[in-house]
Amino acid sequence: MRIAQVTGFLGSGKTTFLIKLASELTGRGYKVAVIVNDVGYINVDEKVMSSHGLAVKEVAGGCICCEVQGTFTTTIMNIHMSHKPDIVLVEPSGVAIPWGLKQAVADASKNSGLEIIHAPIVTFVDCSAIEEHMAVVARLISTQIREADAVMMNKTDICSLEEVRGCENTILEIHPSASVMHGSAVTGKGVKEMADLITTQISERYDEAMEEGIFKEQYGA
Repeated sequence: MRIAQVTGFLGSGKTTFLIKLASELTGRGYKVAVIVNDVGYINVDEKVMSSHGLAVKEVAGGCICCEVQGTFTTTIMNIHMSHKPDIVLVEPSGVAIPWGLKQAVADASKNSGLEIIHAPIVTFVDCSAIEEHMAVVARLISTQIREADAVMMNKTDICSLEEVRGCENTILEIHPSASVMHGSAVTGKGVKEMADLITTQISERYDEAMEEGIFKEQYGA
C-alpha cells in the first residue's frame, strides 16, 4: 500500500486539488482512499471530499503528525482491511510538517505490520498569496517547504508571470534542490505530473537521529 501525503498552509488549495488527483489516479486503474485531518470541530474538507464520491476517513482531534499517531495507525489498518487501496492520499491539517508526517507513517508501518511505501511528500504553496503568508507564518511555511520532497505551486492560473517567478524564487531560496511543480486545481494543471510523481517515486525513510540533527542545525533547539 502506497501512502502519499500533502502539506501546506491553510487555503493553499490542497483539498480541491486532491479531488482531481484522486480522479486521475482512479482513471489510471488505482484503488484510492483519502484521509483528511482537521484541527477544528467541523471537518469541511471531509464533506467536500465525500460529496465527490471519494472514500474518506476522518482523523480528528489534532494533527496526525503529533497528537494522534495511534489513531493514524488504526485508521491505516482499518482502511487496509476494509478497502485494500493501492494508494492512500493523506491531507493533514495546515500546520503539519513533513518531518512529523514521515514519523507518523514510520510508526504506522511499524505498529501495524503493514508494508507501506511512502510516496514523496508534496508541500502546497498558494502562489497568489505566498508573500502574505510568509509575512505571518514564515517559519511554518519555510519548514514545510524545506522538509518536503516536492513543492506544488498552486493557483498559478490566477497569477501573473511575475508572481509565478517570484513564488518559485522564494521556494528555491528556502529549498534550492526542491522539485517545483506548477499547478491549478481549477484548470487541472499539474495533476498528471503529481500523479506520476506519487506513483513512481518514494520518499526517504524516516530517520529520527538525522531529522533531529537537521532540526537543531536549522533552529538551534
